Amino acid sequence: MKVLTSILLLSFFNVNFAQGQDVFDIFNTSYEVLLDRIATKDTLIKNRTKYYKCSEDLSGRIELYYENEQLLLITHIYKQGFGNNSFLENYYLKNDSLRIKTSISEEMFMNTLYKQSSQGVSSTSIEKVIEVTEQRMFFQKNLNQICFERKHGEKLSDWDKDYFNKLTFKKANCSEDIEDVRYKYRILRKAEKKLESYSNQKPKCIFHIW
Repeated sequence: MKVLTSILLLSFFNVNFAQGQDVFDIFNTSYEVLLDRIATKDTLIKNRTKYYKCSEDLSGRIELYYENEQLLLITHIYKQGFGNNSFLENYYLKNDSLRIKTSISEEMFMNTLYKQSSQGVSSTSIEKVIEVTEQRMFFQKNLNQICFERKHGEKLSDWDKDYFNKLTFKKANCSEDIEDVRYKYRILRKAEKKLESYSNQKPKCIFHIW
């Protein structure tokens, strides 16, 4: 009886995941179509830009994309910490509900190569390598979030963006806490309504506007 129960539970979870994968594929395709429309400057999509600055090591830019006054996408580009590291995350909405949250991280490191010629002469060279990880957190109504990921490392000189964009997403552990994502999303939605579009004014802090 216990064996039968375990088999039934396993089948139930497998079916649920398959359904989650199918629904993710549908929303992911519509998300990709939207990104392509933005990249090709579709005139039906309107853009608003807002900036914020909380300190020397925390500042950012918020890009808001609308069609018929309905918010479709929030792109958040920010710098956190000292140095030149920047982060990019997208929040894709459907019918005013968050459905996909995308985060992209890049890691650069140096790879040392050792070579020896036929004459026995040794030499070393250093090449810069980049590893890019993109994770998409999918929010399905009445179900927990599901995360999918694609990752690729390559010499910087050989990096092929088109190749990376064709990689398929595979199920992965979520790298972010769901409550942290929801908190950031709520702040960005408040910023959409309350943060002004600045020209020559000093940007305010996104966390202190309400």
